[in-house]
Amino acid sequence: MDFCKNYPLPDWTSGFEHRKTSVSQLPYEEYTGPIEKSASDTNDYMLIRLPNNLVVMCVQDAETETATAALSVNVGSNMDPVELQ
Repeated sequence: MDFCKNYPLPDWTSGFEHRKTSVSQLPYEEYTGPIEKSASDTNDYMLIRLPNNLVVMCVQDAETETATAALSVNVGSNMDPVELQ
């Protein structure tokens, strides 16, 4: 099963604007288009792309004092060529 044929990847080329961090002036891009969410979702979202093309979704929950991070990488043994599986 070819994952990309069944689940096309989003267009990560449009809707991003160049920015720089305020203190160290490091470059990144911020998505300025709409981010769909449930009407009952009170979180704030920001989508950024780092210089290495890693796309990151930042979620702010005003009701919590802790921070967490998660990473989803869509690669693994199922993505290896058949001769390497």
